[in-house]
Amino acid sequence: MHSFVQDIRYGFRALRKSPGFTAVAVVTLALGMAANTAMFSIVNGVLLRPLPVPNPSQIVVLTSDQKNNPLGNGFSYPDLVDFTEQAQPFADVFGYRLTLKGLAADNRADTVTASEVSGNFFSVLGVKPAAGRLIMPSEGKTRGADPIVVLGYSFWQKRFGGDPDVVGKQVRINGRDATIVGVVEKSFTGVYSIVDCQAYYPLSFAAHEPQKNKDWADRSARTIVGFARLHSGVSRAQAKSSLNLIANRLAQSYPAADQGIAINVIPERLARPEPDPQNPIPSIAAIFLALAGLVLLLACFNIANVLLVRATVRRREMAVRAALGGTRSRLVRQWLSESMLLALFGGAAGIVLAWWAGDVVSSLPLQTDLSIKLNFRPDGTVILYALAAVVVTAFVVGILPAMRVARVSANEVLREGGRGASGSRRHILRNSLVVAQVAGSLLLLIVAGLFGRSLMNAQKLNLGFDAANLLNLGTNADEAGYSEARGRELFKLADERLRALPGVTAVVQALTVPMGYVGESQQVYVEGKPLQAGEHSPTIGYNAVSANYFDVLRMPLARGRSFKESDDEKAPLVGVVNETMAKKLWPNQDPLGKRFSIKSQTGPFIEVVGVAKDGKYRNPVEDPMPFFFVPVEQQYSPFRAFQLKTSVPPEQLALPAEHVMAELAPGLPVMDVQSMEQSLQGGNGFFIFKFGAQLTTVLGVLGMVLAVVGVYGVVSYAAAQRVREIGIRMALGAERGHIARLVLGQGLLLVGIGIALGLAAAVAGTRVIGDLVVGISPTDPATFAVVVGVLSLVALLACWIPARRAMRVDPMVALRYE
Repeated sequence: MHSFVQDIRYGFRALRKSPGFTAVAVVTLALGMAANTAMFSIVNGVLLRPLPVPNPSQIVVLTSDQKNNPLGNGFSYPDLVDFTEQAQPFADVFGYRLTLKGLAADNRADTVTASEVSGNFFSVLGVKPAAGRLIMPSEGKTRGADPIVVLGYSFWQKRFGGDPDVVGKQVRINGRDATIVGVVEKSFTGVYSIVDCQAYYPLSFAAHEPQKNKDWADRSARTIVGFARLHSGVSRAQAKSSLNLIANRLAQSYPAADQGIAINVIPERLARPEPDPQNPIPSIAAIFLALAGLVLLLACFNIANVLLVRATVRRREMAVRAALGGTRSRLVRQWLSESMLLALFGGAAGIVLAWWAGDVVSSLPLQTDLSIKLNFRPDGTVILYALAAVVVTAFVVGILPAMRVARVSANEVLREGGRGASGSRRHILRNSLVVAQVAGSLLLLIVAGLFGRSLMNAQKLNLGFDAANLLNLGTNADEAGYSEARGRELFKLADERLRALPGVTAVVQALTVPMGYVGESQQVYVEGKPLQAGEHSPTIGYNAVSANYFDVLRMPLARGRSFKESDDEKAPLVGVVNETMAKKLWPNQDPLGKRFSIKSQTGPFIEVVGVAKDGKYRNPVEDPMPFFFVPVEQQYSPFRAFQLKTSVPPEQLALPAEHVMAELAPGLPVMDVQSMEQSLQGGNGFFIFKFGAQLTTVLGVLGMVLAVVGVYGVVSYAAAQRVREIGIRMALGAERGHIARLVLGQGLLLVGIGIALGLAAAVAGTRVIGDLVVGISPTDPATFAVVVGVLSLVALLACWIPARRAMRVDPMVALRYE
């Protein structure tokens, strides 16, 4: 222990004697550690941070996958009850459904992100109340009963000021009376990883709504997300086997709805944000972690190179220590203590930078009023990861110089006197590190270039509509408890009043805006094509729109007509399908006049009156997907999005439009009031592409800076070591241009080898991100050429500075001591 303390003191003294080196090394490592720790914080916030409940590793997500049925992988309420009762010996099954509701209290209504939960939701999770009580297992079992609500902690603080007397308060949820019975503890924000749930109420309470009332007894309506807590000692494989036995029994009892269902058991962390057997998020996280790790590795190579130089300069000091009895292990420990201190200082600074970066990323705008929570601040897991990275960094940075020190021959060094030596092996090692830095930097820059071009390509995509001069605003008549008749009247009056606003040239209504977060799908039954045994009807996305929708949004029709004002609830049902749906359902046929139903195989049927060009409906890079439109008057929904076409900047009409809605329906929440162009920058639009481009650009620039500094350091040191040689050459008549070529040649050779290796690595490595880039090959020649050109120019500048210094060497000064 005493010798360890001495080593640390020695390391402090050595670093204090070289403040310039220490500062540069700490900053270099801090940048690498910050990039690595910040990236891990993001991955931790999305995938790794456990649910704040007891024994979170026991929580799994259940999916009910049915062959040939794309309806989703959730559970119906009757099936959830059966699984809950029959799975008791090995697991506690529970479920929830995320939704938007209107919560009105104290003459004010808010749109809240709510969870409809089974009665055992909180008890199985082990969540405790911060005030009052939570929903109990005995509640939520009778349709329409238990009108109670539990508030989320942050919503309680924001909406009710944290008032404990809110327990027992009467509120209205979608126009129905309910009683607040409690508030969840602060740490629990729900089980949907990126949403801060604001309210919880029993599934039974939601069953009074017409659609939910139908779902209560419909085994084919699989809209509930299934969870389970495995009992101690039960593996996922055992649970899956037992759950599938239950599924087989249900299939025998209810073949029409449950035939062919298979249950999958997925660890909760791997099912974020939604259960998907092909969830790409873990692989994407691994890619970005690898890129950030590469930045840290480049920083380590940089410092290792400098320490190798210091080891060469201090060979005589180490030889004296060895001659005085210092063992090799002691000399190695002293060098490693120095690198450990550098790594600790750099790690501490990196964590501070990562904390700041986590706050910045957590506050990025997602262009939605939903209660999205992004928490990427470092926590205990991140700190442990950073400490592990510090240890690894200290080893990588210090091991090569330490091993060099361990091989010092005291007799040989002391015989050399003060001149020192510079063996070819040392040059090879330092040069190899620089080559690796250039190669790694090139790979990072190429990835950044691909993501940047991907963003530009995504923004240039034909979305199938015109987003210019459109103001969006959304509402939900259910949130005020409006009946269908009253909702229709409200939407009609709102259309008239909004159309009368100065600067508004047209108003359209729809169930949702393009690429909005409210997406609807329906099973489609084609007239004259009865389903065969075991066959399920396709599920296709749709939107309900007003008559002028296609004209105002400039959605082109390939054939037929759009909707008319006369296509109301009393007229025959009509629809417009897109080209992909027409080809899917009526291949090699004229779709006009064909009919399909979204109710049953026997109708009522919707006649196809038009075919729209394919567009983008869920996200800007989706593959062509079947989609159809119906008149909003013929397919009533309490959700309603108004889109105002304006002759002035849309943002100017945001407040007037909100005032119109407030006058027509006091207390009815209006949300997502923003331009369509702003909406497209959100989570379903270009946000992920911008985030990926910005993130990789930062990593690429950091990598390039580190590589250039490394090239400059090696070339500058090599030139300094050859001052005597340069002086002799110039004394014998060598031109300055010859000296410049001599120094530049060495540096550019290293850069050239690094670029060649980097290109080979990029050709192989960028194929991994092929699915993440849009409209561009992962081996795009233009991107590769531009990156190589930029890196070459910057590296040339790094080599030119020491070359220029070498050109100015005075031969008399260089040879004075010879």
